[in-house]
Amino acid sequence: MGEIMEIKCINCKYFRLHELHDDIGICTNKDSPYYMRMVMTEWQCPFFMEFNEEKDEDEFYWCSDCKTMIHKSLLPLHKGHKLVKIPYIDEESHLETYVAD
Repeated sequence: MGEIMEIKCINCKYFRLHELHDDIGICTNKDSPYYMRMVMTEWQCPFFMEFNEEKDEDEFYWCSDCKTMIHKSLLPLHKGHKLVKIPYIDEESHLETYVAD
């Protein structure tokens, strides 16, 4: 029997994790009042829709455990890892990176 998924933004099919931060992301659900707004991964909202990478039609996913992009053909290698949709790329992220000397 399948595991019951917690109702949290990180587990929602409309959530896209921020590329640099593991605790925030963006909501892509057009029916949600949070559409295209930053939300916390632990938040719960009534617009939650369970994310299931095996039923999803996307080609690529982000493995939060390995911190890498993976193709759906490699899903068996990441069994048990936290997989989410491809990360949200923030246009201002470059301001948060550090320059080496």
